[in-house]
Amino acid sequence: MQIRFRPPLWIPAALATSVLSAPPASSPTDAFLDASRGRWEEVSDRIWDYSETALQEKKSAELLAGILEKEGFTVTRGVAGMPTAFVASAGSGAPVVGILAEYDALPGLSQKGGEAQKSPRVAGGAGQGCGHNLFGAAAVAAAVAANQARIAGKLPGTIRLFGTPAEEQLIGKPFMLRDGVFAGTDVVLVWHPAASTYVGTKPRLAITAVDVEFFGKTAHAAANPWLGRSSLDAVELFDHALALMREHILPTARVHRVIKDGGLAANIIPDYARVQWFVRDATGASVTEMLGRMRKAADGAALATETTATVTVLGGTREPIYNDALSRAVQKELDRVGPPRFDAADVALAKAIQKEVGIPETGLVDKVLPYGPGNGGEASSDIGEVSAALPLAELSVATGPAGSPWHHWAVTSCSASPIGRKGMLVAAKVLAAATVDLLNDPKTVDAAKDEFVKSTGGRPYVSPLAKDAVPKTY
Repeated sequence: MQIRFRPPLWIPAALATSVLSAPPASSPTDAFLDASRGRWEEVSDRIWDYSETALQEKKSAELLAGILEKEGFTVTRGVAGMPTAFVASAGSGAPVVGILAEYDALPGLSQKGGEAQKSPRVAGGAGQGCGHNLFGAAAVAAAVAANQARIAGKLPGTIRLFGTPAEEQLIGKPFMLRDGVFAGTDVVLVWHPAASTYVGTKPRLAITAVDVEFFGKTAHAAANPWLGRSSLDAVELFDHALALMREHILPTARVHRVIKDGGLAANIIPDYARVQWFVRDATGASVTEMLGRMRKAADGAALATETTATVTVLGGTREPIYNDALSRAVQKELDRVGPPRFDAADVALAKAIQKEVGIPETGLVDKVLPYGPGNGGEASSDIGEVSAALPLAELSVATGPAGSPWHHWAVTSCSASPIGRKGMLVAAKVLAAATVDLLNDPKTVDAAKDEFVKSTGGRPYVSPLAKDAVPKTY
C-alpha cells in the first residue's frame, strides 16, 4: 500500500531526485524499528482504513493506546473531556520527554491507496489527506522503541506519548493544555508528513476559526418578498467585503471560508445563514487585528441588509515557537538516519501523481535539508499552543511527491503506499533516537528549558479557551 503526503512549500527540482543514498548508520532503536517495521506499517494502514474524523477517532485511538498499554506504558484514556484523547507514560522521574501523536482524518478525501488518479474508496467518505495515520503510527513506534532502550540502558527519566485528537479542527491539544494534561513535561517532540525532510525553523501560521451568523426574516420569495430580510444576502455582502479586504492584508495572511448554511428553499427568504471563516497569519497579533476588521464587516453587512450578525470564535492556535536547542538535537539524529530511501517504483508513482495533478514531474525529495532559517510551510497546527507552554521541536519527513497539494486525494493515496511508509520509518527512527539522547543528556533538556524561558519572557502559559468551553466539532 502507499502513503499520502502534504507539501509545506514548493521544492526546487534540484532537490528532487530519483533514488536515495546509502543506508544510514544504525543504533539500538534503529535495529528495533527495522525488525518491527511490518508491525508499524500494519498499524498505519489500519488507521488509514478507519479514516475517522475529528473527535470520532475511537478505533484509531484505542488501537494506539492498546499497543502502548501492552508495551508497559500506563495509559489514561478520555483526558480533557475527549474520549479519543489519551496519555501513555513509561519510566519515572526527570527528564520527562513528550511525543505527540495525531490520527484524525479529513472529510471528503476518501481515496484508494497507491493510485495516481482520483479514485475514492467510499464516495464522499473521509480520508487521510494529511497523513495522520503515518503520524500516529510513527509516534507510537518511536515511544515503544525509546522505552525499550530506556529499560535496557537503565536510563533515568519518563517517556510520555500524548494522543491528541481533532488536530484538523484545532481542538485536541488546546483543551489538553487547558486541563493540565501536559503538566510536568519538560520537552516535546513532534513530526509531520511533508514534501521534504527537515527540522522546522519557520513557524507555521497562527489561526482562528470563526462562525459568522446572520439572522433575518422569512417571507414568500415571490408573493411578498418585501416582508422578508435575507440572511443569505447578508452573507453575500459580508463575503464581498472580505474579498475586498484581501487586497489590504499582509502577504503572509490567509483568509478562506465555506458557507455552512444558506437557507432551506429557493422560494423562502432565509432568516438564518452561516459562513465559517479561517483567518491565518504569521503572528497571533495580526490574526487578532484581522478579526477586528472582520467583525466590522459583519456589522456593516447586517446594517445594509437589516439583519443582525453574530461572530463566534470556534477555535485557534498561535504560531509555533521552535526551540533551537531541542531542534538541533533532532537535526543531529536526522542527519544520522538520513532521508527516506525511495526506489524507482516510488519515483514512478510520484511522477504519475504530479502529472495527474498538473505540477512539475520532479519525483521525490531524497535529501535532508540543512538546519537553518526558512524550513517550514504555511499550514497551521495546534502544536503552536504546545510550543507556547513547553519547549518543542518539529520534524518533517517526505512522504509524498514534491509540490503536490495537501489536504488532497493525492496525499490520501500516498499515505497508504510505500512512499509514505518509508517516510514514516525515518520519522520513527529520528524521534526514538532523539528521545533516548534527551534521556541520556539532561543538559540539553535544561538548555531547551532555559531557552524557552527567554523566548517567552518567563510568562506562564495562558489558555485562550474559556474555563467552561467544551471540545466539539464544527
